Amino acid sequence: MTFLGLRNTAGMIAGHLAATASRTLGRGSGGMIGGRVASRIAPNLLRDLTQRMKVVVITGTNGKSTTTRMIAEAVTAGGLSVATNRGGDNMLPGVLAAVLQDPKADVAVLEVDEMWVARVAQEVNPDVFVFLNLSRDQLDRVGEIASIERRLRSAIDAHPNATVIANIDDPLMTSAAWDSHNPVWVAAGQGWSGDSLTSPRTGGIIVYGDDERAHPSSSQVPPASGQDSQVWWRAVGLDADLGTSDTSTFARPYPDWSWSVAESNYQPGVPMQVHGPDGTTDVVVNLPGRANRSNASQALAAAHALGVNPKVAARGIAGVSSVAGRYANMNIDGRNVRLLLAKNPAGWQESLTMLRPGAALVVGINGQVADGVDLSWLWDVEFSQLATRQVWACGERGADLNVRLHYAGVAADFVADPVDAIQATPPGDVDVLLNYTSFRDTRAALRKRGYEV
Repeated sequence: MTFLGLRNTAGMIAGHLAATASRTLGRGSGGMIGGRVASRIAPNLLRDLTQRMKVVVITGTNGKSTTTRMIAEAVTAGGLSVATNRGGDNMLPGVLAAVLQDPKADVAVLEVDEMWVARVAQEVNPDVFVFLNLSRDQLDRVGEIASIERRLRSAIDAHPNATVIANIDDPLMTSAAWDSHNPVWVAAGQGWSGDSLTSPRTGGIIVYGDDERAHPSSSQVPPASGQDSQVWWRAVGLDADLGTSDTSTFARPYPDWSWSVAESNYQPGVPMQVHGPDGTTDVVVNLPGRANRSNASQALAAAHALGVNPKVAARGIAGVSSVAGRYANMNIDGRNVRLLLAKNPAGWQESLTMLRPGAALVVGINGQVADGVDLSWLWDVEFSQLATRQVWACGERGADLNVRLHYAGVAADFVADPVDAIQATPPGDVDVLLNYTSFRDTRAALRKRGYEV
């Protein structure tokens, strides 16, 4: 590491001390406070530390932490040292804290909140952006997703040399990346399209449907299979005849990468095939759900953009079996308990594909500021598919959740405390699906009782 100057050095020392004090006092991981203290003393520290690093910025409504972890492991498998925010602190102070953990790293793999991408990119000058998906999330804090798309678009405009790994099955993320000089289009799939009905480019509607142009014979990437979520789309102008007249060239691009599975089995350990410029790579994903196959495909493309061989990167991705307690398994008095996190309608809908067949289910909702206090989105989730399961509702807003489940035809029991709800289930497999603060608090409560989460 080159000489950073007295101010930057003082900032690094103060940041480390603040983070250590926070952890020692049990106030948290120390990521945010360490970054805040360091940046207050040395405002240019993040910029100076990342000048010699390759930098990847990962953002989206869902899947940021998981994809960040997959990319970090893929790059590490390629022999490069990595600085990354494993704890999920994804605003500017948390990003700085992540880099401070390994200021000599070759690559910084950084999860960044959608609202902070332009600001963080201004400091770190990314080599690679990874755009996952956009959907409604905490409207009382974040705002409408159209405004987020414009923020992401401005970040791309400000960094024309960056490679952009974008999910072409999300029209909003495709739009954000559309003007990139170096796009890498990934047919990653999207299970939720309810927030991608209007084109931010034309003001008209997005029309979904099959089209022969979606899989041209000249494409080097074979069409994906086993994925209902990969559907061709195009933007149609406000005054166009929906049947014949396309007033815009804004449409799903031809993919550079896609993925496929032999059958729609998304349980951990089931292999998939990722098709890219160098051929097909077998990838084992040891996480549940269709969405994590989507995350893995973009992680592989990002590692490739950094020069890592896809087969080597796949070995790193296969090593990810839990992310900050998510997907962790533990035995609680004869119950094989697995923790899952979902924070918004799209995330909940995807998480329902992750449930183990026959497992009892505990679902929990809080309505704190960090969750978003407006929980009306519960009525957008198709909970009716849980009608055949044993379900327990819990959390600070568990009564509201229980009402929603009732109207979906789900005969759930209500137990306010999540740990008590887990202990109310019979022995066997138990999936526990919680929103943000409910997940955080339940994980802390289980750790206090001696469980490793």
